[in-house]
Amino acid sequence: MNRVKKILIAFTLIFTWQSAVATEAEVGGMFALTLNKSFNDYFSMNIQNHLWLEENFTHMERYMVGANFKTALIKKHLYFEALYYYRYRNRSGHSENTHRYQFGLSGVFSLPRVKLSGVSKMESNHVFISANDPFNIYFWRNKLAINGILKNNNRISPFGSIEVFNQLNWREDFNKMRGYTNQKGVERIWIDLGVDYKINKNFILTFSVKEQIIFNLSSSSNKPYKYSTMLGIGCLINL
Repeated sequence: MNRVKKILIAFTLIFTWQSAVATEAEVGGMFALTLNKSFNDYFSMNIQNHLWLEENFTHMERYMVGANFKTALIKKHLYFEALYYYRYRNRSGHSENTHRYQFGLSGVFSLPRVKLSGVSKMESNHVFISANDPFNIYFWRNKLAINGILKNNNRISPFGSIEVFNQLNWREDFNKMRGYTNQKGVERIWIDLGVDYKINKNFILTFSVKEQIIFNLSSSSNKPYKYSTMLGIGCLINL
């Protein structure tokens, strides 16, 4: 219990620091439900539901539903992943419907109480704001993560990760609506800290804090970066 208290205190300090230094900051929430099925050591899939709130929990940032297919290329070490998401957002009074496709490789290196992992994937977002003018936005996303298991409590697994989004192309009206300047490259960074709590082998709860840093904001606003703190609750059910 003392370790859990320390982790919660760390989350509070992170949130306090972010609020103090951000040029533009807000708080939001993330809620997720994942149904996972492992068929054998080489193939698994899951179905995911995500609801994000922004602007201090007053506005729905997104709703997403999707599926992830994962197959082992080297057992327990290297995997190929394919993901599909449907995402709905309402931005500046406009409905935004997106079909998102991701393909990439993930790797895992395990020690007795620590697991290191990484993912590199390409992402295509087929966006519909106007039915007569759909378009694509492409990203190259790279993520590093570390998971641990507490020595005296194997139900609790703290984790941390960092993910970098590299935007590969540009759509002028889409990005102007989002308040971005005309730039490519690193579009945002996600930093996650959290705890998985294993109720049993089939039911896992996740509590997390996501720090989101968005770059390339309009220079006219004198706020070149936007910081968001997202407080997350998730549930994973193994079928």
